Amino acid sequence: MSADGDHDGELRLAQAVAGGDAAALRELETLVAPDVAAAARRVDPAPAFVEEVKQATRVRLFVAPAGGRARIAEYAGRGPLRGWVGIAATRVALNLKRDARARPAGAAELLAELVADETDPELRHLRAAYRDDFRAALAESLAALPGRQRAILRLCYVDGLRAPQLATLYGVHDTTALRWIAAAAEAVAEGARRRLVERLALSPGSVDSVARMILSHLDLSIARILAEPPR
Repeated sequence: MSADGDHDGELRLAQAVAGGDAAALRELETLVAPDVAAAARRVDPAPAFVEEVKQATRVRLFVAPAGGRARIAEYAGRGPLRGWVGIAATRVALNLKRDARARPAGAAELLAELVADETDPELRHLRAAYRDDFRAALAESLAALPGRQRAILRLCYVDGLRAPQLATLYGVHDTTALRWIAAAAEAVAEGARRRLVERLALSPGSVDSVARMILSHLDLSIARILAEPPR
């Protein structure tokens, strides 16, 4: 029982979310969305940063770690649920801002590492010759994704969520989450390939090599670009 009966309904809602109730999760997200956005804007009003805070708050509060419960289960009903989530979102926003300042290498550094580590001579040459174009094509392809696909890739490659956790977060079956991840990664690869071919005016014979270059370490490239501080 809560310490304040005025918040019993909110406590039941939080407990339902902690128990994996997809409908309760949708209701709670609608309820607290303005508070999460407001908390993010107090730290940095940039739209990209606000979206990152929204996504990170969802993961922090509503996704259960392996063998554990989601943090929303810690809400005890002793005050307004919106205020409790708002405080959590503020912490998330401050941590993201701090981590962005401390984050070392960016996508350019990663791509340089991939050039050095590539064992295939042809791919190593392509990566070295077109490194900046490759990074730009990937970034543009990611930016062009629909919001949900971009969020799924961030959750998967940056936040480290697995398909079952994504499925819980979105209220779908595990196989559906797996299909979403594969489709989003495929869309990024195809978009980057198309942009590179157009940007570099490559011959038809080079297209297959470009496709191989993009698919090689695609997950690492996506992860590093998405992990860069919002601009």
